[in-house]
Formats: sequence, structure tokens, C-alpha cells
Amino acid sequence: MIQRPKKVLIIAAHYDDETIGAGGTIKKWSDLGTEIHVLFVTNGSTGIDQTGDYTSEDIVTIRSEESKEVARMLGISNIYNLNVPSQSVENTQRFFHRIIFYIRKLQPNLVMTHLNVDKHRDHVQISEVVKEACWKSNEDIHEELGECHRVDDLWAFEVTDLLPKVDVVVDISNTIDYKLAAMEVYSSQKNVIKGILSHILGLSRVRGYMVGKMHGEGFMRLSHGPLVC
Repeated sequence: MIQRPKKVLIIAAHYDDETIGAGGTIKKWSDLGTEIHVLFVTNGSTGIDQTGDYTSEDIVTIRSEESKEVARMLGISNIYNLNVPSQSVENTQRFFHRIIFYIRKLQPNLVMTHLNVDKHRDHVQISEVVKEACWKSNEDIHEELGECHRVDDLWAFEVTDLLPKVDVVVDISNTIDYKLAAMEVYSSQKNVIKGILSHILGLSRVRGYMVGKMHGEGFMRLSHGPLVC
């Protein structure tokens, strides 16, 4: 049994990725006292469907406001945003250092992010940078980025692409309804990823079945080193 972490940092590409990938776990752990922070990398500017209900001028503000409501629902302590334009994430030194800065600033025990085997270019770039940043944040260099911090573990969550293997399943049988309700708050995206609620519910049943529970969320370890028990 893996011990519940005291502090978690979720680094997600877009508004709603944190809920799709870990919404049930966020609610479960926050209710138990875990301090959870979410760092969004992009500003959500490309999340516009073809109905004409949103424009490039208002979608960024709308999605930001939706994320704040979701944070209240799920018990997220703080949300941050790097405001990188969507579909423009690049593995640069500046981006790498910004991730190290937030890891050192927030000092999480556990970091969650995307997997580098994914269809979305933003997810792939973020995964690679976060994995390196978690390791580099413990090195005694770049004092301008904050005090050194060692991350205990790094997990990848599932959005629309499934993990090739699952190392951890969190039982979210009692919080799946909160996860689904949080996705409803992201109403600006309901026509962008059609059928996402069915995907979330179906996958939660599959992951729950793996551990003999009704609903679960699966995660894959990305850490360079072993866990310390």
C-alpha cells in the first residue's frame, strides 16, 4: 500500500486535464488532508468548438474561470498558469527552468503529469520536461530558481490515451461523482472532446476492476529512482 502524500503538484497541459486524469484522486486526497496544487502550462486558447459560442477573445477567460470553480469543488489548494499558447509548448531551457521553479517553490512529495507517449504534442513536451525537472530540482544549482527539493515520486495520469502499464490504482468509488460533476463545469469543452464523460466513466470501471473496486484511476510511475519505504 502506497502512503498518501502530504503535498501533490499536478502539472497539466490544459484546463480539464487535471480532472480527466486525476479528478477522483484529487477529491479523495484533499478530503483526507493532502495539499494539492495544479500548474496549468497553457492558456487554453485553442479550445474553441465550431458552434460559434466562444471566440478567441473570451475562451481563455472562460476556461480559467471554469478551472477556479473546479478547484473549489475538488479541494485544490492553488492553481497556477504559465500561459503558454496552446499547441506551442517547446522543450526549451526557459520552460525547463520555470518547471523547476514551481517544484522548488511548492516542494511536493508527489508530482503528477502527462505521459510522453501521447497524441497531443503539448502532453509529450510537458512529460519530458517535467521528468527531467523533478530530477534536476534536487541538484544544488541555479539558486535563483529556489531551494533544492527532492520529489519522492512522479506519476503519469491518463487523459484520452491509455497508459501502456498501470503501476498504481487509486480507489475513487466514493469520489467518481465529484469527478463527473467537475467535468460538467468545463462546459466550454463539451463539444471539443465529444463523449468524454463516457470515456471517463468507462475507464474508471476498468481501473477499478483491476483492484476489485467499483471505480479507480490508474497511474504509471515515471521516476528515475526506486521508492523508499
